[in-house]
Amino acid sequence: MFTPDPQKILIVDDSKASIQAVGDVLKEYTCMAATTGENALRIANGPKKPDLVLLDVVMDGMDGYEVCKALKKNTETKDIPVIFMSAIDDPDVMEKVFDVGASDFIRKPYLDTELRVRVSNQLRYKKTLDNNAMYLKSIEDIYDTITDSMYYAQKIQQATLPHNSYLEKVMDEYFVIYKPRDIVSGDFYLVHEIEDKLLLVAADCTGHGVPGALMSMMSMALINEMINIEHVYHPEKILNQLRKLIVNTFRNYEEDEISDGLDAAIVLIDSQEDKMYFAGANSPLYIIRRGELIEFKGDRMPVGIYPSQTPFKSTVIHLEPEDCIYLFSDGYADQFGGEANTKLKTVNFKKLLAKYGSYHMHHQKEALNNYFIDWMGYNEQVDDVLLIGYRYKKNN
Repeated sequence: MFTPDPQKILIVDDSKASIQAVGDVLKEYTCMAATTGENALRIANGPKKPDLVLLDVVMDGMDGYEVCKALKKNTETKDIPVIFMSAIDDPDVMEKVFDVGASDFIRKPYLDTELRVRVSNQLRYKKTLDNNAMYLKSIEDIYDTITDSMYYAQKIQQATLPHNSYLEKVMDEYFVIYKPRDIVSGDFYLVHEIEDKLLLVAADCTGHGVPGALMSMMSMALINEMINIEHVYHPEKILNQLRKLIVNTFRNYEEDEISDGLDAAIVLIDSQEDKMYFAGANSPLYIIRRGELIEFKGDRMPVGIYPSQTPFKSTVIHLEPEDCIYLFSDGYADQFGGEANTKLKTVNFKKLLAKYGSYHMHHQKEALNNYFIDWMGYNEQVDDVLLIGYRYKKNN
């Protein structure tokens, strides 16, 4: 994996005596030799690449400058350090060797100790570069493996969310903005048609990324079991039972108490009676009615371990045709951006919903999504984002 010892040195000189003399001084290394520039390049591009090139300036055919230029131009050899060796005492030569990419220059005649030290310094630096490259490659391989797993996990998570064809069947006019921060999301949503009623769930689990996604998958499974097997439909009953299940699950973990949970807004819409039942855990519900925003607050406690665990309450809301109902996580309003690089904030989020509330839901999604992207600018997304909009229509 790392640069092997002894390291390899290519000595390039048209004098075999000079090659022999240098080789005798550097006998602790593996030395290779070339008496022409052409042979030097062939060896350097071969399977046994040198870790350092000692290069004479003046040679028949290709001189040292041309050899060094060719080495530095080739991506396979550009990182090999080159030390020029010459008896020419000319400042212009010194300047030119560094212009073509040399790492060092040794004037002949040289002291054996000087040669060893300069060679050792360059080889040590080369070894560090090689080992760092290996470390980086190893990290990149690990990152690629983790990222591939995350994207596969994303497919699994998205497969558990309501399919677009089902949403279009049970919700005539709606939109969903769903933006995981880290490939997988701690936010999730559920939609269930129950006889003549419609159940909507928008939840924001503690954290994001893998921890949040695990929490969301567990919570989705528990809610689906309540709905499909136990036939629990009312929002406050879902929240109360979900909290009990989550608390009991985490309290079985004896080492460190896990206090994670989720915030959620749940509504059950009864189109026969123009009523909506709402329960929220740290999550409000917004309705845009004739251009005005109406807020319904949920209980100020999460679904999970919490000092005060009073029962969640349900609010009955009378609905009017064309009411726009919004369920959401806090990711949209918490995003940093804009000219002052501040949070968007809830007050501005409300203004946006009121501004676009008269639009068709598809156009609302486009406008709200574009605004979020423009607001965020070059900032990173700070949290998972979930926003569901649904326009209520009588007997929908």
